[in-house]
Amino acid sequence: MFKCELLIRDRRYDVTDDLKNWDDFELSHKRPNYDGVVRSYSTSFEFVNNAFILLKKEYRSKYMEASATVIFSLRNNNWEYDEVFRCALDFSTYSEDGYVVYINAIDNTLAAIIKAKKSIQYEYPIKYIKNKRELYYDSLSMNYSKPYVLGGNTVENDASLQYVTVDAATYTEAERYSLPLYTLDGELPGRDSPLVFQDVPFESKEDIAVFVRALFDIDITLKFSFDFYVGSGHDYLKNAGVILGGRYEDGRLVELKRWMCDANSTNPTHVSENLKIRLYKGQGLFIVLELWYSNINAHSTTVFFRDFQLKTEFIARASPVNIDIVSPVTVLNNLLNSMSEGNVEYKGYFNYDIADGSRNLKLERTYIMAAESARGLPEAKIYTSYKKFCDWMEAEFGYVPVISGNEVTFTHRDNLFANTVVNELGMEINDYELAVNDSLIYSSVKVGYDKQDYDSVNGRDEFRFTNEFSTGLKLTDNTLSLISPYRADAYGIEFLVQKRGEDTTDSDSDNDVFFVDCDDSVPVDQPLPLYRPYTEDQLSGLLSPDTMFNLNYSPRFMLEANKKYIGACTGILKFASSNGNSDVSIDGVGETDDLLIPERLFTVGEVNIKTSDIDVPSDLTGLVRFTNQGETITGYIKNLSLNIAKEKGSTYTLIVKDIKS
Repeated sequence: MFKCELLIRDRRYDVTDDLKNWDDFELSHKRPNYDGVVRSYSTSFEFVNNAFILLKKEYRSKYMEASATVIFSLRNNNWEYDEVFRCALDFSTYSEDGYVVYINAIDNTLAAIIKAKKSIQYEYPIKYIKNKRELYYDSLSMNYSKPYVLGGNTVENDASLQYVTVDAATYTEAERYSLPLYTLDGELPGRDSPLVFQDVPFESKEDIAVFVRALFDIDITLKFSFDFYVGSGHDYLKNAGVILGGRYEDGRLVELKRWMCDANSTNPTHVSENLKIRLYKGQGLFIVLELWYSNINAHSTTVFFRDFQLKTEFIARASPVNIDIVSPVTVLNNLLNSMSEGNVEYKGYFNYDIADGSRNLKLERTYIMAAESARGLPEAKIYTSYKKFCDWMEAEFGYVPVISGNEVTFTHRDNLFANTVVNELGMEINDYELAVNDSLIYSSVKVGYDKQDYDSVNGRDEFRFTNEFSTGLKLTDNTLSLISPYRADAYGIEFLVQKRGEDTTDSDSDNDVFFVDCDDSVPVDQPLPLYRPYTEDQLSGLLSPDTMFNLNYSPRFMLEANKKYIGACTGILKFASSNGNSDVSIDGVGETDDLLIPERLFTVGEVNIKTSDIDVPSDLTGLVRFTNQGETITGYIKNLSLNIAKEKGSTYTLIVKDIKS
């Protein structure tokens, strides 16, 4: 039996017989999105008799400072009353007709606040919420290149053919001239480039100029190809050559490679090279044209080059930087404070325990990073909403919110569907109805992250984009979307870090939120390094496996975190497509491998029943069991409604776990 009380100015009044609309009042426990069970209730009350007098007096005497709370309690087996819930009354909705006070409840519970404000995006200055320990970001190794074009004249009507004309020789020995080279747009590091590239004009032997110079010791690959030959009309030219050489910091020159062309031959010399060269700090490379004459009265000479191509390729890794990061629980609590506008203190927590008895170490290692922090902007902010936070937690970790009182705890979904029976209804049920919930039947699953467009060939290596899998079902066209609004793409982070120093330049990614996997095993007085748990032998399909990070945030691991939930409708996911690097394999498991799902949390069936049992199970995550026509059905609470009117029972909607004959 329920009891209704009014709490006014610290005094409680029994108004059980004064609540006129008992029959309309309903208490519900709902599981809205296959996560935690949330309490809800009717918010409109009609009070008569003594309750009418009490509320009228409170309003007349206190006006807009009037305050009252309604409390509902349920009598237990010991004939004592246990409080079920309480809520404040909203005097801005107060009205009365001389006999009845009509007033609504202030639904200021955390669940109601979240429902109303979950999509509002808030911004938080990083300097106020950052973690005490910074991220030690030591960058990715990246492939870079710089192409050159020959600076000679182009033959009319033949763009592939260029020529360089050398003035008449004055000596009988070889003459050397720097080959004219000019840089083209390539892909170079945004910061800490180990090489300096420069144009080379047509110079004489007195000043042999380098086209590339090393700031640090580095290995490069020089790729070039062309055909060259000597034009007609020259006198006393014996042969011509193209020489690749190195110039040391002290000015010494060394020949590395030579290609010769006989002046008396009509056949061009073909050059095609991929040379791996070790450059030391201060050392540069040059290419010169060498001409050998037999007479000092020789006239000018023209050398032709066809299909000239020159490119320097190298791998570089920028110097480490420290970046501000934020713990997920800090972001959560700031969101709760913003949504409640600081009027009530709400708390957010994470349950790191997993249903299989292990602990979610990956979540414990995870930190959030603002894009503006990666860029090193002085007034960096993070931009997010509670909904984005929830979507990230679910897609990435399989975590969903559980709201209880003034607290919200994110826990793994598997923990919310326990195998323990918490309520036995027996055979005392009515209005049995079983149906399939087709919203749980998916034809495909999209998992991962929104694709990003990079101005870099290295971006083709990124695999933390969207993968799509087929369930093999043809019953509906529903697609389950497990797309994280927060980003984990390592190349996206790298490109932002390379923009450091460009404070006045906006980036399309400036408002994005990233997250990183950190190694928390280092001493507490040191910055947190990136977590790289795999050896190069355990990784394939990556350009730089030794420096890659955020590997445990791949779409494959996202599927693993949610697979029992996906298993409600299918036992296997078959790879369909990817808009990222689909060749990646981590510890022997490919991102495009089919995924077997041997277990499921529940089925797609739902059953509705009515019962005279009005006891609310103490554990709302457990199973409710009953018997109908010789079959035993167990299921999880999706909705439990109790009409608080006298002599009425409960209505259950259960998510069916299994049915046994």
